[in-house]
Amino acid sequence: MHILNYFNLQLSITTKLRIYSTCVLPILLYGSETWTLIQADWNKLDSFHVWCQRRILHIRWHDFVSSDEVLHRTGLFDVPYIVRKRRLGLFGHVARLRYDVPANQILQICTKSRDGERPSQGWRRACGRPSTTWTHQICRDTGVTATEDQQLAEDRPFWRTIATAGGSG
Repeated sequence: MHILNYFNLQLSITTKLRIYSTCVLPILLYGSETWTLIQADWNKLDSFHVWCQRRILHIRWHDFVSSDEVLHRTGLFDVPYIVRKRRLGLFGHVARLRYDVPANQILQICTKSRDGERPSQGWRRACGRPSTTWTHQICRDTGVTATEDQQLAEDRPFWRTIATAGGSG
């Protein structure tokens, strides 16, 4: 008998979900708080996440169970929510650092340039479509400007409520 078949017969669904949440998800989302992805990448990540849960729950494609129903059955959150929470957590941490810390200084420059201020007198934007930056993504996540995000992040309990708002699952 194959060892994986042995484990499939012996482990409960709850145990499998705990193993998935503690071993697979952290590897899948390693460094995700700094990612800026296109929609196709988000779809691939979310598909893999739901596929793993379907395997754990023994749901086949011909059972016609929606992805939302799978997330509801497992009680896990979808990938965009997890990444958003991690990204906003990192932003809040960096925004609350002392002003002489290099990470905070870089965030200040990025915030000012995101709000329309040029980094230096002779600076010009590169040709072509601007790439989505991390600060653009933060602004999309919260729906406010980068300067407002920095001000909101100063209040840690309030920022925590913003970072965890809008979860599904």
